[in-house]
Amino acid sequence: MQIRVIDLTREIYDGTESFPGDRVGIEIERLATIKANAYNLSRITRLACHCGTHIDSPLHFVDGGGDVASIPLDIVPAVVISTREKRIGIRVFQDAGSLAGCAVLIHTGWCSRVGSPDFYKEFPYLTRESASLLAKSGARIVGLDSPSPDPLDSVDFPAHRILLAERVQIVEGLINLDQLYATAGTPFFAAFPLRIRGLEASPVRAVGLVFQSSEGEPYC
Repeated sequence: MQIRVIDLTREIYDGTESFPGDRVGIEIERLATIKANAYNLSRITRLACHCGTHIDSPLHFVDGGGDVASIPLDIVPAVVISTREKRIGIRVFQDAGSLAGCAVLIHTGWCSRVGSPDFYKEFPYLTRESASLLAKSGARIVGLDSPSPDPLDSVDFPAHRILLAERVQIVEGLINLDQLYATAGTPFFAAFPLRIRGLEASPVRAVGLVFQSSEGEPYC
């Protein structure tokens, strides 16, 4: 059996943008260089928890909810849904089948705007009804290639509150979902946060996994 790994994580770097109104998402200080010190040494002087591809734990909106350190390291089946709707309504999920125990990954194509100011403008988001449907479906994770399941001007954040209240993790800022959408068989998804106690969110390395037989056919 072979495993094809699809990287769903955007690259972050010194000066990577963060949500409007915040400072940059990551700042890196170079403490030593090979030229001057015979080795490289760096430290991250700032890392926004919601920078780049990241996961939201229940603590983000649930008082006393679990933090990122408590998120289990699971690999779960993925259901990839492709849509171009800006307000992602329940119709998008009607033919998806059972979502229980799955990562529901929503491919909108918005990741093509990564790195531009447009990434945080008028991006696709979930309606309250869709968030409720997903929360009740038994899904483990909801992932999007947009910055948030709620619109930027939201004041009550219904999608966040509805999903996290049911312990549905939210992964934002995914890329390459088109590659996972195009795979045959059942893909799997994993997004592992940094194990830092007390944080409500963390950057992740998110991947799609496609299991294949030695002949290249989908394993499941």
